[in-house]
Order: sequence, then structure tokens, then C-alpha cells
Amino acid sequence: MENPEKHLQRAALAMKIVGWACLLGLPLAAVLYPPGVLWGQVSPEVCFPNIGPAHPLSPYNGLHPYFFMLASMYIALGFLMLRGARDPLRNVGLFDYGIYSSILHGGIMIPMAFYYPNEHAHMWADIPFAALVAILLIIWHPKKAEVRAAA
Repeated sequence: MENPEKHLQRAALAMKIVGWACLLGLPLAAVLYPPGVLWGQVSPEVCFPNIGPAHPLSPYNGLHPYFFMLASMYIALGFLMLRGARDPLRNVGLFDYGIYSSILHGGIMIPMAFYYPNEHAHMWADIPFAALVAILLIIWHPKKAEVRAAA
């Protein structure tokens, strides 16, 4: 059985990985991903043939509000995860929020990706990322260290 202290160290590492992925990785991926910041300005046929029509055009020359909404939420989560990695046991709520919000986000996007033709790309981006975040945070949840210490 794993040492509870070792589990807390891995929980802190999980927080850092998720934090950096959200803080830097997601905005970078959004810029590099073909529709990314240009959402609505690039036809999906250019990037993903046969997945449906483009998002509605943004009046802001490609800077679609949808991108900023998602990016701001994930950047905030990333910043708090990095800060909370100093003491994972006292920041269990960040793990819980990351788990529940990822499951809910992915759960909502699955039927939307099937129902709306212009949302199919979420099956390869948002949904797998949300599942990965939830799984990682469940595996390294700090409360598991308390359970191991009690055993």
C-alpha cells in the first residue's frame, strides 16, 4: 500500500499538471487548433471535412466570445490548481470542482456534439480533455491519502 505522504505529493503533482495544462496548454491549443481563436472565421471543411457547418460568424473579427468564456474559466482553474498544489489536502474543493465540472461539461457536450452538426469537433477536443482531467483528479484526490493513513 502506498504511503499517504507519497500520495499527497502525487496529488500536488496532479494539481500542477492540470494547472499548467489549463493555464498555458489550453490557450495555446486554442490558438494552434485551426478554428481556435478564428472560430467562425474558418470553415470546418478546411480543418475537418464532413463534420458540419461552421460556428456562426463573430462580429469581432474571429475573436468569438465562446472562446473567451471557456478560456477564462480554465485559466482561473489552472491558476487556483497551481496555487493549491502547495497543500493539496487543504484544497480538496479544487479537486472536487475539477472532477464535477469536467464530468458535467463533457456530459453536456456529448449529446450536443451528436445533435448539432457544427459541434462534432468537440468529440476530439473538449470531451476527451474533460474526461482526462476528471480521471486524473479522481485518481490523485487528496482524501485518498487520509483513507490510506487510516488503514
